[in-house]
Amino acid sequence: MYNPLKSEVANYNAVNFPKQVTNNREKGISIVQFYQAGEPSAKRDQGQYEKFAIENKGMFRIGAMDCTQFKAICDKEGVSDFPTYKVYPPVPVPAFAIENDKSAVVDTDALKKSAYRFIGNRVIDINSNNIDTFINDNPGKPKMLLFTETKSAPIVYRALSTYFDKTLEFGMIKKDEEALAKKYKVTKFPTFLLLKNGEKPKPYEGSSYTYSELFEFINIYSETFVFVGDLEQKEVKSAASKPWLNVATPFLAKDSANDICLQKDGTLCVIYLSYDSKEDVALNEVF
Repeated sequence: MYNPLKSEVANYNAVNFPKQVTNNREKGISIVQFYQAGEPSAKRDQGQYEKFAIENKGMFRIGAMDCTQFKAICDKEGVSDFPTYKVYPPVPVPAFAIENDKSAVVDTDALKKSAYRFIGNRVIDINSNNIDTFINDNPGKPKMLLFTETKSAPIVYRALSTYFDKTLEFGMIKKDEEALAKKYKVTKFPTFLLLKNGEKPKPYEGSSYTYSELFEFINIYSETFVFVGDLEQKEVKSAASKPWLNVATPFLAKDSANDICLQKDGTLCVIYLSYDSKEDVALNEVF
């Protein structure tokens, strides 16, 4: 029902469902629509579910399974009424079905509320008293600062703080901290700044505050930093040492394979194999 080349909704089957959902819950939340092809309710919910997947791209793994094709999987998941929507939170919380009026279009607000409560929060409230500690602790570790009018950390920012928990620290400064806004020359809210000790703050200049766009901004710039822990230098490859990240059609080799294809879950990877080259013979043998 969902076009794999155009849709943000993943199509699950007997092979990829365990890998991407049931066995992939250590970090991340999955939402799955179980439907029966040909049922009016499936087509009725399709547009709304597609929209939900676009709006929450990256925050959750969002997919669907046709139970007419993969009945054994649906039976194993305890699904016998259609459509059924289930949330798969990080372990050890058990998966659960979302209460939904099956005679009406899917309530995506209910989906969000059910899934949002499992998003972690590593965001630190920053003020004039603790800003120096926040900046100076772990001096080699990049810091994200959000200047905001909201009282609590936005869901998207919380989700990012959880994903990058090993590599960055996240802080939030409220609008009434006028001295800090002045210090960092912040005049609009929200404002996102990426900081590294000794370097000029890098502002996020995008117009959208979606998870996927903020993720790309943080991911690109965080890769250029070297992290330091307990004053011990750790080797981290920068983006400059990975030229394949900056070209539209990169060469697949031993060093680049994981970044381009082999460890890119949820991405369609099209590979052109040339047997004329003697380079990376071992990699050719894999395929």
